[in-house]
Amino acid sequence: MKSVALLASCAALAHHVAAQGAYLYTIDNSVVSSSTGMIDSELASAIIARRRALTDDRVLGITNEALLQDINVYGGYQAPLFADADREKKERPGKMFIRITDVDLNINDLDAAMPDLWIQEPTQDLLTDFKHIPRRHRTEGICEYIVPPSMNTPGAYGVEVILSYHLDGDTLCLSPAEIPTLPIIMSLHSFLPSKPKEVKSKLPSLIRILKHFCATENIESTVLFLPSKLYPSTKPSTHEHEHEHRARSVPVQSKEEPLDLPAAATSAASIIDDVTPTNASANFTLPSVIPSCFSSKSACENTTNFCSGHGDCYKAHTNCFKCKCGTTLARVNEDGTKKTVQWGGAACEKKDVSVPFLLFASFGVLMAVLIAGAIGMLFKMGSEPLPSVIGAGVAGPKAGK
Repeated sequence: MKSVALLASCAALAHHVAAQGAYLYTIDNSVVSSSTGMIDSELASAIIARRRALTDDRVLGITNEALLQDINVYGGYQAPLFADADREKKERPGKMFIRITDVDLNINDLDAAMPDLWIQEPTQDLLTDFKHIPRRHRTEGICEYIVPPSMNTPGAYGVEVILSYHLDGDTLCLSPAEIPTLPIIMSLHSFLPSKPKEVKSKLPSLIRILKHFCATENIESTVLFLPSKLYPSTKPSTHEHEHEHRARSVPVQSKEEPLDLPAAATSAASIIDDVTPTNASANFTLPSVIPSCFSSKSACENTTNFCSGHGDCYKAHTNCFKCKCGTTLARVNEDGTKKTVQWGGAACEKKDVSVPFLLFASFGVLMAVLIAGAIGMLFKMGSEPLPSVIGAGVAGPKAGK
């Protein structure tokens, strides 16, 4: 039985190693371990977005400290918070992004130049994202170009190359016609595969020339190999630990007898904008960091405990679900007036006291202004000289005879 179990585990491991996936190479000045790490598609997308300087419009839904460390290690150069501007411009590298599709290779086929990261079950997002951005220099101060295929390989396909760098001072971006004549591009084309089938043979020389560009020209490169089979996009986040991100079971609701509320309370509760779900757990602990966006409604509900029972998850925009906080009824007074609580926060876990605070602050400021004005008016009146009419009929003392 032990030998059968050992053979089964060896077979599973061999199948795992032989499985095809996507492969990511990160060539920069950072020191990375020589071993190949295994990541999922969402973490790979976050790493590439950082290396392409496309993080402004992306929401990072990763809170695991180890995964954030991976992004820092493989994310390439990032400008320090406190650094001299002129020195930072000189040290800021250019960026080369190479994406080759239909590369159906096993990781055993890449022994000559092992990838830094092995992406399991790559999704279609890795194929559609990170495209060339026209006129990027106007919005971000970055010159970006699509590098055309080599002149001697007009039938090239499946190979995408993007070169970008920051503008320096008053310099202007080059014209697209000048890009093929750059020495870097001319040297690159000698080692760049023109078809996916050439990847295995040209990979070692391609990595060597990119390392040369990093050392001599201060260019960090990102090379992405995608297989012909890609998985559907927009999958729920699975890169946290399983016990933290698996779907939580909805607690069983015990039947409760309805409360006998006054008629005024019933009418008041009917007009409250109450979007509170009924399946929030009372023994749930929210994570310390709550993402501002979730990839699916279920991820939003599971992570925020159904918006803490004070709201509902809704689709804010494409691939972004957020909590819409509501108002709950606290009590109904005897005279029919009602006391409500407005909720806020990323998970609707906080009481929204902004309106009472503004009313209190406005009242305090108004009273301070009135009191200061009254004191100033009294001081002004007291400093004015008395009219001469008061002393006109008063005679001075007369000398005695």
